[in-house]
Amino acid sequence: MAGRASQVVIYGLAPGSQPAFATVSSRRGAMSRIFAVVAFAALLASTMMLNAYRIGGFPIRGLAAAGVLLLTVVFFFDEARRALRRNLPVLALAAGLAVLGTFVSIVNGTPAAAILQSLTETHVQAAMIIMVAAVLAQVAGARACAFAIVAMIGISACVALAQMMDVEPAWSLRRALGPLPAEATEGLELLDRRPTGLSFSAIQLSTQLCLAFAAFLAVRDRVRSHTAGSGAADPAVILALLALFAASIVVATRSPILGGFVFLSIYSLQRRTSWLPLVLILTAILLYMAWPLVIGVIEAHAPRVTKTDDNSAAARLTLVYYGWRLFADNPLGYGFSFAPMTLWTSYWQDLYMMPAPQGARETELHNYLATMLNIYGIGILLLAPLLAKVLRQARPSLIFFLPYLVQILFHNSGPFYNDNVIWFVIAAVAAAGHRSEARFDPQLGSAGQRGLWNLQRLHPRYRRPVPPFHALRVP
Repeated sequence: MAGRASQVVIYGLAPGSQPAFATVSSRRGAMSRIFAVVAFAALLASTMMLNAYRIGGFPIRGLAAAGVLLLTVVFFFDEARRALRRNLPVLALAAGLAVLGTFVSIVNGTPAAAILQSLTETHVQAAMIIMVAAVLAQVAGARACAFAIVAMIGISACVALAQMMDVEPAWSLRRALGPLPAEATEGLELLDRRPTGLSFSAIQLSTQLCLAFAAFLAVRDRVRSHTAGSGAADPAVILALLALFAASIVVATRSPILGGFVFLSIYSLQRRTSWLPLVLILTAILLYMAWPLVIGVIEAHAPRVTKTDDNSAAARLTLVYYGWRLFADNPLGYGFSFAPMTLWTSYWQDLYMMPAPQGARETELHNYLATMLNIYGIGILLLAPLLAKVLRQARPSLIFFLPYLVQILFHNSGPFYNDNVIWFVIAAVAAAGHRSEARFDPQLGSAGQRGLWNLQRLHPRYRRPVPPFHALRVP
């Protein structure tokens, strides 16, 4: 049997019983993993890049998620059932937001078509991606999925670098995916442009960079804790931070850099390490010394990422004040049709003396928390217990999402609002965290694993750490 694409696996023995053997296909197991990784990467790419494409009025990325979800339920039913059980809190949160948003929208007279579109493109699509990403990550493995996330977002960042250097094919590639936002092309100076990579906008790309940072370090941290049992600082943190900072400079976004420093401060205190701040200080000194030379080579004026006195930065305080005024005047919320750019007239007498007041007339609130409060109203506090449960489950990895948290506090994206990439990251991190629980292994199959787990539970002599599955195979 060794010459064929199958192996003999010992599942386990009860005391005094005869050996039980089963033949399983290693080729089928490898194909399952390959399918899961490819599907995970393809869905992530469509979620990042295919914002403008629709079929019959439905976004193609949502249709792709629905199709792959159907396949995963058919071929990985046990894994889909486990994913459903594990993700019930976040799915309940999605359902709660859908019901609350619908109620608030009806009270505010939002057209039924707009409500249906918001439910479909926000809550239903998020629920599908949560499930399909969880199943695929369970089959493919956490490290493979983390690699797919970093690779896809890294490719987009490389295209952004080419756009920053004014390479026309890079801009043409992005235009083929849909219309560019105005900020990507305004101005003639090289550093005035906002490269988008293959994402919809520079802001979405910077948000995705924070998520790639979180996926890489969170999965790595969980794997290290399982294998080495060490809570020491990870040297890869420095490399990840430098990559995040460099990509943020390319995209001309400041929030991830601020978030990176916040993360580093808390991480250093949590891991009680002394070398991490020292390495960062030395790196910062080197960057400070090299920065004038780099900027002088590129262009004679400071890039956007170094400015704090432009309209975008100055308007943040004004927009936060404006958002809280809107919430105070209508704590019930405005529903899915919330558009702060259309409500400024009643507040102009208080806004026009503030820094960059025109932002209230032209842009959204640039604050995820204020936006969610104004859409769903004070009733969103009813969902706080569900949110607390979700955060409690993710507590070991929350620190790696600090750059992402800082990013969304200054921009118009976040969970259940203009960001579905986060569900892929959460699925990969969760897959790394379930190492001791029931997980899919293509070599044994779901039935074989259940038999081994039941055997360990019933017979005390088998209650010991399970060796790697390759150690159970007999040639």
